[in-house]
Amino acid sequence: MKYILFIAMIVLLGFFSVGIPIAILPGLIKGVLGLSDVWLGVILGIQSLVTLMSRHHSGTISDLKGPKVAVIRGTFFAMLSGFVTIGVVFLNHNLGIVSLLIGRIILGYSESLLITGALSWGVGLVGPTNAGRVMAWSGMAMYGAIAISAPLGYLAVKDFGFQGGMFFAILLPFIAGIISYFVPSTPVIGTMRIPFYQVIPRVWKQGTGLFFAAVCFAGIAGFSTLLFKEKGWENAHWVMTIFGTAYVLARVFFAQSVDKYGGRKIALLFSAVAILGQYLLWQADSSSVAFVGAALTGFGYSLVFPAFGVEAVKNIAPQFRGVALGAYVAFFDLALGVTGPLAGLVANHFGYAAVYAFGMITCGISFFIALNLKERK
Repeated sequence: MKYILFIAMIVLLGFFSVGIPIAILPGLIKGVLGLSDVWLGVILGIQSLVTLMSRHHSGTISDLKGPKVAVIRGTFFAMLSGFVTIGVVFLNHNLGIVSLLIGRIILGYSESLLITGALSWGVGLVGPTNAGRVMAWSGMAMYGAIAISAPLGYLAVKDFGFQGGMFFAILLPFIAGIISYFVPSTPVIGTMRIPFYQVIPRVWKQGTGLFFAAVCFAGIAGFSTLLFKEKGWENAHWVMTIFGTAYVLARVFFAQSVDKYGGRKIALLFSAVAILGQYLLWQADSSSVAFVGAALTGFGYSLVFPAFGVEAVKNIAPQFRGVALGAYVAFFDLALGVTGPLAGLVANHFGYAAVYAFGMITCGISFFIALNLKERK
């Protein structure tokens, strides 16, 4: 169990490089740079597209060089991304946008290395029978970072400007990298590179379920602040905190349920809760209702990732575990990359509340995928 906690701590600190920009970039992009909602979606989404394209590469590094190597490289590129992103403050408008885009591209590569490596590292340390717990705690760390990032980013920007927020997005991954050096390595058992096209057929059903469920997270991360502004509500920065807190609580109390009851049952139950949360966000007539919707979405979405994930990698040979996990998580990246621009178009035509009607529909598709999924024994 202690190794799971070490991996979770590394993911928590490393993922601030992702969570803090999510919290502070929408205000910069819309308020300072004056760009459109579609541009907001593109800038936020390009990170996930790069993460998607580099998942196979990251999985291969994890399998052939060791997951510890992948994680340490991930923390290095997370820090580099922060330094490049700060350039948006000091450069002129066009060069600032270029600097921002380059920073997001580097961050996409960093996230791919960090999360793929951490999942493979955790499973290698505690064994595949505890894969669900590794995924649950790692996910809890990811969204715990997002939950803390919202108020941390808000306060840092308020007192020190955009560069103050990015300072924490550099410092915390640096600490994660230091901790990584003191966690034991796992044996490198991969000796050959397996093509991605041979892995995708083994995980595509579960990955598609994750893809449609992840849309709800992308909608909250990218557009909840703008929804509150459109409605004239206050305390928008608490939405991601509430989402992340509910996400973490679900992992704390139900992390063991995936290994105990199986992925299909848990995916069905928790995707249904996410559907209800998205409905409340769509129909919210007050900030209180929106907060409840965010909480239910976070609670429901929380166990969808490990539920589908356990079924995806259960019968994968250990030497290909990193690539298989990379292929599975790639569906999450694809969802974020596609959802950003699509949600921006939806918001432009129908308002920000419609983004959550879109999320409700996609979570419903995830539910039906789980309903028709046969659990592997």
